[in-house]
Amino acid sequence: MSMQQNEKLDHILKALDPIELAPAEYPPAVIVRESDRDELMARVKENAQATGIQLDQDHYEVIDFLFDFYSNCCAQDDPGFIDPLNYWKKVDKMQAKDSSDNTERCPYGQLSSSEALNAWRIYRVLVKAFKDKGGKKHLYTLFPFGPIFTIHLLAQLPRLLNDTDRHYGTAF
Repeated sequence: MSMQQNEKLDHILKALDPIELAPAEYPPAVIVRESDRDELMARVKENAQATGIQLDQDHYEVIDFLFDFYSNCCAQDDPGFIDPLNYWKKVDKMQAKDSSDNTERCPYGQLSSSEALNAWRIYRVLVKAFKDKGGKKHLYTLFPFGPIFTIHLLAQLPRLLNDTDRHYGTAF
């Protein structure tokens, strides 16, 4: 990362210094699902303004997609299937449901609550969802410090596990 990018990131983090991000043990999907979307977006706009990040329609498209994914496609809790009997009961329930609505709402699949705590899983969904606009390149043009890290920071959502791992490119 260039010296100028480092300075900009330092400025962003300093501007948001009083913001304490909770650890990933508390699933962001639960927060997004239970929060008023207008209040969440107001928080994003306020924090973007405080940090000098200019958000446009393309940014909000990614942010809305991520919030919709959290609301509709991430499980609130992980049942933990301790024994085979409970596992098969869960499987039978899943097969009894009409999955056509789920496919429409979640074309990139659903994540368990434990899977939704890993940044790389969410990142892969974002790349697939915005593939027609350029995928990773499009996301990093909009969010140079990483889409997940930046959106979570602006929305004051808990940080995900490995959200700054350079290996798969989700943040600086």
